Amino acid sequence: MKKIVLKIGGMTCSACSSGLEKYLNKQEGIINANVNLVLSIATINYENINIKDIERFIKEAGFTSLGEFVGIEDKVTKKTDKIKLIALGLLIIFIMYISMGHMINLPSIPYLNHHYPFILSTTLLILTLVYLIYGLDIIKSGIINLFHKMPNMDTLVMFSVIFSFLYSLYSYINILEGNNTYIHNLYFESTCMVIYFIKLGRILEDSSKDKTKDAIRKLVGITPKYAIVKKNDKELKVTIDEVEVGDTLICKTGEKIAVDGIVTKGKTYVNESFITGESVPVLKEEGSSVIAGSVSYDGYIEYTAKKIGKDSTISEIVK
Repeated sequence: MKKIVLKIGGMTCSACSSGLEKYLNKQEGIINANVNLVLSIATINYENINIKDIERFIKEAGFTSLGEFVGIEDKVTKKTDKIKLIALGLLIIFIMYISMGHMINLPSIPYLNHHYPFILSTTLLILTLVYLIYGLDIIKSGIINLFHKMPNMDTLVMFSVIFSFLYSLYSYINILEGNNTYIHNLYFESTCMVIYFIKLGRILEDSSKDKTKDAIRKLVGITPKYAIVKKNDKELKVTIDEVEVGDTLICKTGEKIAVDGIVTKGKTYVNESFITGESVPVLKEEGSSVIAGSVSYDGYIEYTAKKIGKDSTISEIVK
C-alpha cells in the first residue's frame, strides 16, 4: 500500500470536500481517502494504480490536483482582488440606490429612475453583466459540480444567479416592446448582490483559514526538533525522527519533552498549559505521563518513549 498527500484546487465548501472524499473512496485501487477543506489537501492510501489515475479521479470529480502537498501555505489575497472588491462594493450601493431607492423615498437620479424604464433597465443590465463576469468562476464551478452529480454551494448560487438574471432579462425584453409595467419585475440587483456577497465571504473565509493554518503551524512547532537519548549510560543528541518507542530519553531544566512517554527516574515540574490550559506547573515523577512539547521548569527526569510521530498527542490534535 502506498500513500500520497495531494493539494486540491476548486474546493469552496464542506460539500466539496465531502463529495470528493466519497467519490475517491468509491474508486477501484483507492483503499481510503481523507479530504481536508481548511488545508485543501487529500490524503490517499492506494495500491495497483498510479498518481496519474488518482489525479484523473480528482478531475472527474470536478476538482484539480495541484501536485504533492509540501507544506502549509497561506492564500495571499492579491491587491487587485481587494481593489475589485471595494470598487464593486461601491457599485453595488449605486445599483441598490437606483433599483430600490424609491421604496424609501430617496431622491431620484435624473434619467435613472422608474420614470425612464428603458434607460434604467438598460443600465442595470449592463452593470449586471459586469458582476456575472466577476462571478463566472462560481457559475462554472456550480455547473461542473452539477454535471458530476456532486452539487455544492456553488451550484445553489449558480441557480439563484441564473434564474434571477433570466427572469429579469425576460422583463427587460418586455420593456423593449413597450410594456413599461415590467420595470417592477426587474431583479438584476439580486443577481449582483448574491455574487458580490459570495465573493466577499470567500475573502473573509480565506482570512479565517489562514488564521487556522497559523495556529496549526504554531502547534507543530511546539515539539522540539532534537532529543537527548540515553544509551549505555551515554547521552546522545538525535533528531526527533530517530527516536523509537522504548528509548530512554532525558529532559533537563528549561528543556522540552521530546515525545510522549512515562517518567522512569527523577522528578520535575512541567508546563502543560498548551494542552490543558492550566498555567500552574504540574509535578512529574516516576510513573507520571509526559506530553511532547511541555517544558520542564526545574529538576531532571528520564522517561521512556511511548508515542512518537503521528501517534503523539500533538499529532492527534493537528489531525
